[in-house]
Amino acid sequence: MTRGQIAIITPEGNILSSREFNGDMYLSNGGYGEEVFGDLALADTVEDYISIVEQFNDRYFGYKEELFYNPPKSFLDMKHDYFDKWFSDYVYIKNLSESPVGFIDQKGRNIRIDTDAVAVFHYGEFYVSNEEDFEKLAFMDDLSEFKCGLGYDHNDTYSKLWNKCAEFDNKHGTSLTDTITDYDFVTEDILEYIVKENATELSRLRFFIGDTYDADIYRLDGYGNLANVDKSDFEYIIDELIENLQEQIYIPLQEGFCL
Repeated sequence: MTRGQIAIITPEGNILSSREFNGDMYLSNGGYGEEVFGDLALADTVEDYISIVEQFNDRYFGYKEELFYNPPKSFLDMKHDYFDKWFSDYVYIKNLSESPVGFIDQKGRNIRIDTDAVAVFHYGEFYVSNEEDFEKLAFMDDLSEFKCGLGYDHNDTYSKLWNKCAEFDNKHGTSLTDTITDYDFVTEDILEYIVKENATELSRLRFFIGDTYDADIYRLDGYGNLANVDKSDFEYIIDELIENLQEQIYIPLQEGFCL
């Protein structure tokens, strides 16, 4: 059961949090996190926040106990005694005060949450604080799920992966398809050209073809020779794509920021 709390920093600089919601509070892949993140982004007042939490509870949980409590400011330190404080898998929090608020996350980093920003923490570790990065995390989850379902129709896998990444690139201005291109896949539409380019001598052609078997898609190995594709090639690519996206997640650090 993935647990989560929904909280704000009030205009007075205090913490106001919901009780813990027990179940499906993860950020993507069908969890309630996307809805919570979006709703918090629209909250401008404490009253908005209270309404959001009450309606969320009515839709999904129906808890009858008190929905809200006031954690002390020591809860801004998520590195120490996290499970004695928040305990939840996820904490969704918006800063409604007029000043930036500093958190210490599970990794000991000083995290600055600006006015009107929504931040997500996962077991106390900073996770995301803007919609664009939220979509990157969701796509990372999508890629991980795609990796788990890889089959043996490699041409189909290539096409689906390329289309996924191209669509994401077009929407977000990223360059994920460049990563795929760097793996030097040889599809049917360019195979004849590549073979002719390497057929200047019979000996070169033999080296180029090597022991490959007939397939719908190939790749060029580190020596520029033809090689068959296997599932591990796509596993490596997907891991690299996820790593690249992770590196793009903005972490709002502020050195010397004190609680």
